[in-house]
Amino acid sequence: MSAKNKIIIDTDPGVDDAVALFFAMAEPDIDILGITTVNGNVPVDRCEENARKLCEFAWHRDIRVFKGCDCPLKRSVVNAEWVHGQDGLAGMDFVQPSYAGETQSAVDFIIETVMNATEHEVSILAIGPLTNIATAFLQEPKIIPRIRELIIMGGCFNETGPRGNTTPYAEFNMFADPHAADIVFRLGERITVIPMEVGQQVRADTAYMERLRDLTTRCATLCADMLERTAERLAAKTGKTDENETGTSLFDPCTVACLLRPALFSGRYGTVQVNTDAKNEKFGMTLFEEGTKRNCLIIRKADREAFLSMLADALAALP
Repeated sequence: MSAKNKIIIDTDPGVDDAVALFFAMAEPDIDILGITTVNGNVPVDRCEENARKLCEFAWHRDIRVFKGCDCPLKRSVVNAEWVHGQDGLAGMDFVQPSYAGETQSAVDFIIETVMNATEHEVSILAIGPLTNIATAFLQEPKIIPRIRELIIMGGCFNETGPRGNTTPYAEFNMFADPHAADIVFRLGERITVIPMEVGQQVRADTAYMERLRDLTTRCATLCADMLERTAERLAAKTGKTDENETGTSLFDPCTVACLLRPALFSGRYGTVQVNTDAKNEKFGMTLFEEGTKRNCLIIRKADREAFLSMLADALAALP
């Protein structure tokens, strides 16, 4: 029997973050060492509370949750309540969790966990802005070569069409803290990037939401309800309400699938640069360059049907 994948999930829950957390909780080959939260979709206090609510809902109260950075490194705070709702979880009802969370900071937990583990034992799934990761890299650079793999959801590398979902040029996680992203991409090793366009390839449409409801498990039904509310919110915002435009992208769950079944994804190696000029209209935009460093694998394509089946099977295994 192979060893489990030991991971830290750095997140800003967030609807698709919630789906990713449930996905990871359901997988027997994953050992979640901790969930670290960061300002992003909603303020960090709410992100931390949301992580605890999701663990409580899925009866995974043993997973430790840590609060991280409450603001970006240099830019002003931005959030995305217009997508995820004021509470970050599409306005769904949750019981107040019995677990109060950890007092240790997320950054200190990341450093301590990676340094105390065997080299290349711990992977990090970063599905929010990269403030915690960049801060950890700066505080203790020794963790960088010890990380097994850093899988990031963020950025966009479309050669035609829009380059972002927050501005015409910037995807939200990059726009929320471009300076942190720049640090991580410059210093990091063994990085895999799931960009915006890959999450859009694995869109959860109305049929898939019904597929999740048909599983009749609490977590699958909750995911379907949250995704449906998010799709309705996005449709109202964009005015795109016809059948082909409804649904919502499953950005963050791709990181879990990529960790466990990388063969479902294909991409190119190179480096990533981030625009950190706040006066530039392309602030937060990511650029891919093939080069000698080649520290990043940029995913370009996902096997949609295999991914959606994998996610559904995982959610079926949760209560």
